[in-house]
Amino acid sequence: MNKLKESQINLKTIPLFQGFSSEELDIVSKCLHPRTFKKGEMLFSEGAPCERVFIVVSGRIKLFRTASTGREQILETLSSGETCACNPGNTEWFCSSTAEALTTSQVLFLSRKDYVEIVQTNVKLSHALNEIFARRLQCFTNLIEEVSLKDVKKRLVKFLLDMLSNKHKAYQKNDALYIPFTREEIAQRLGTARETVARYLSQLKKEGLIDIKPYQIVILEKDALEKLL
Repeated sequence: MNKLKESQINLKTIPLFQGFSSEELDIVSKCLHPRTFKKGEMLFSEGAPCERVFIVVSGRIKLFRTASTGREQILETLSSGETCACNPGNTEWFCSSTAEALTTSQVLFLSRKDYVEIVQTNVKLSHALNEIFARRLQCFTNLIEEVSLKDVKKRLVKFLLDMLSNKHKAYQKNDALYIPFTREEIAQRLGTARETVARYLSQLKKEGLIDIKPYQIVILEKDALEKLL
């Protein structure tokens, strides 16, 4: 098992452990196990017993479900400090999605036993989980609305505008975005085909609303994009 340098792990910066005392963090740190996954490796699979909870130290992890047609629908993309935690502490549960490393990723694992014990004995963690669940529920509600009610072009525009307003998920300078997603990943997030995403990006560029550069999208007309919604 890979060893992570102590300087790489600052539990105080992880939302799941916000408000923990030094003593509580020391207890948690003794239960954490580091591991590195290569790009394309699976952390867990939909329907399998959930044996561990992971926290992302570095890299990007996608959580997705696969339809009967074989098409993937990305539910979330987790980055540094975020967690797959999806249970308030039941002793047995099953994974509701599959997790795959999009890049070489370092994670910290909590065994199910340790996780359940910490949740059941620490009010701060329970509160942190409630906040995570509330944000995740809102995210999934928005995703359902986008996929079922809006056409693909509107979904793409909303995705770009959401990324523009979410500095944690995209590197931003003024209205220029460095989006760490491939067209395939964006397509999976929007529930459509890669070719469709490429076509609408080109269309938005021709309309003068965005510009496309290597690994970067420049928002030229934010107000005009918002009107498309």
